[in-house]
Amino acid sequence: MSLLITFDLDNTLWDVAPVIMRAEYAMESWFEERFPGFSVQYSLLAREELKSQVLSKNPELTTNLTATRLALYQLALKKFGLPTEEAESVAGAALAHFCEWRQKVDLYPHVVDVLEALGQNYTLAVITNGNADVFHPYVGLGQYFEFAVRADQVGVAKPAVDVFSMAAKKAGVDISELIHVGDHPVDDVFGASNAGAKSIWFNRHGAQRWGDDWGARSHAEIHSLLELPTVIRSLRL
Repeated sequence: MSLLITFDLDNTLWDVAPVIMRAEYAMESWFEERFPGFSVQYSLLAREELKSQVLSKNPELTTNLTATRLALYQLALKKFGLPTEEAESVAGAALAHFCEWRQKVDLYPHVVDVLEALGQNYTLAVITNGNADVFHPYVGLGQYFEFAVRADQVGVAKPAVDVFSMAAKKAGVDISELIHVGDHPVDDVFGASNAGAKSIWFNRHGAQRWGDDWGARSHAEIHSLLELPTVIRSLRL
């Protein structure tokens, strides 16, 4: 069990776009029930503009999606007219509601089967820049993973070398014994390779072509998660 297999989550184990869209719709209803007119004044587009303001004033939040959303809600509620203390309290409750919806994912086909198979021979963990909680009951995958390294919790995001080093250290393995699986050419592939780990690019259905400006290619490329066990065995040879 000396080999550590780490997984990205969004767009690797599930499609994140519909998850976020459902969560945003749920938030519109949540805010509108409590503050009529809020969702009209602060539509999704308006909130994106406020998000830009938040990040320009607080660039340290760039790697922390959770803290960024909390600050966004606080700013929007203050602009809507709530006193600072109330805005902060309501923003906290809103964030909790969003985070519940954030976990309502629809797994890609074969995710459970593949994780069960890999878990028989390897240690599995998560490295994610998102704020999905793999141990949440809605996600339903907690039993397969030993731990998760989340950017919003550790303060560092992929493709930083430190993120992958943290995972290797936590598992008690050398970084050369880490294989990272993810869909993002830079965050996942370059990040892992630059850290001294191996990388597997999940190019679902083979829909993308490798960009010349993305840097060194991954150690392997898969188009279906079903290919993972065979590919991982080949990387060990």
